[in-house]
Amino acid sequence: MNVGRHGMKTWGEEGSVLLPETVLSNAEIADRLASLAQLLSVQKENPYRVKAYQRAAATIRTLSESIDELVRKGADLTEYAGIGQAISGAIREIVLTGTLGKLEKLRSQASPELADISDHPRLDPKRILRIYKTLGISSIHALREHLENGDIEKKLGIRMAQHVRQGITPTHGMLLYRADELRVATEGFLIDKCGVRRAEVVGDYRRRVEVIDELVFLMETNDLPSVISKLERYGGRTPMLSCSKDTALFALPSGVLLRIHVASKENWGFGLVSCTGSKAHLRKLTTVTGSLKTLKANGPFPTESALYRKFALSFIEPELREGHDEVERAAQGILPVLVSAKDIRGELHAHSTSSDGSHSIEQMALAARERGYEYIGITDHSQSLKLARGVSVEGLLKQVRLIDKLNKRIQGICILK
Repeated sequence: MNVGRHGMKTWGEEGSVLLPETVLSNAEIADRLASLAQLLSVQKENPYRVKAYQRAAATIRTLSESIDELVRKGADLTEYAGIGQAISGAIREIVLTGTLGKLEKLRSQASPELADISDHPRLDPKRILRIYKTLGISSIHALREHLENGDIEKKLGIRMAQHVRQGITPTHGMLLYRADELRVATEGFLIDKCGVRRAEVVGDYRRRVEVIDELVFLMETNDLPSVISKLERYGGRTPMLSCSKDTALFALPSGVLLRIHVASKENWGFGLVSCTGSKAHLRKLTTVTGSLKTLKANGPFPTESALYRKFALSFIEPELREGHDEVERAAQGILPVLVSAKDIRGELHAHSTSSDGSHSIEQMALAARERGYEYIGITDHSQSLKLARGVSVEGLLKQVRLIDKLNKRIQGICILK
């Protein structure tokens, strides 16, 4: 990347793309919304309004489209999940003015401690103020020191320490269920915007690891420089960190890394195997197949199954490729059968609109039946948790009677209470 005249950034050599430095990335827009939610929570604002801003920020981080560009084109942002008219207006204000009046007002009214915390929108201010009080500190700098020397974990517990570490670390892991949305958006961008012939997610995500630090894609293309140029505009602005002949690494707006690998159609199976397995798995696999470099030369391997068959191995499901005994078991033909979605018989933890859920008991029961579930358990909060509109004793008795009526009326699903 080069910085040209007038503060413009250029990407690529042929057909260079110019972007003004004032374009806001999706991450920058999401950070402002999250900071507003953070300060509103301290003001004892309606918790549902706080959650609305938090959900909108999370949605924006996973979008491949540039929110900045959408605003300037006059697009309807309410088409995106979690973005209503009020939040759409806030986003437009951020893009068109570079600031958010409500956020700046709250920051000006906040104590120095809270203003400092608001620069780290993933921190829960109530938790951090509790830490400050317990440890007798008043700054993020001191918070970092007490995190590293173990004071926070020792005096307030491991979960509090984990929250602080995630909140102040620039790049952070993403829970697998959130990475699902990001995977769909990124894959669509690679195919629809970058024009790659094929793209498939690999790495930790394909192995279904619980926390994803890096999203990795295998793709088929003859023009990696063009793909890189377009990816640098993913979500408004996504900086490239490194690149080589057939791979590149980016920092996504969501906070996780994106790594892309190029593979040919003839060796697609080899690419899937080499990019999916953990390091420990690949070490064990190469004791059977030889080094990866030699293995690739012995191809082509258009499918993973072709590679496994060549070495008399059963197909090893991606979730098993962690470097335990899966290679030995594959050689003996005794790999375990994985649990799949069709094996799930029901859901035992569901909140309805009686407390802090988003749907009625009847709506959830019908949705559960559509999934093929045999039962669903309703577990709304009790009145002890007022923040989540906990159900009162009278409300619970009313809910019990409602569930009895629904169980008589709705066939094919049992609602537990």
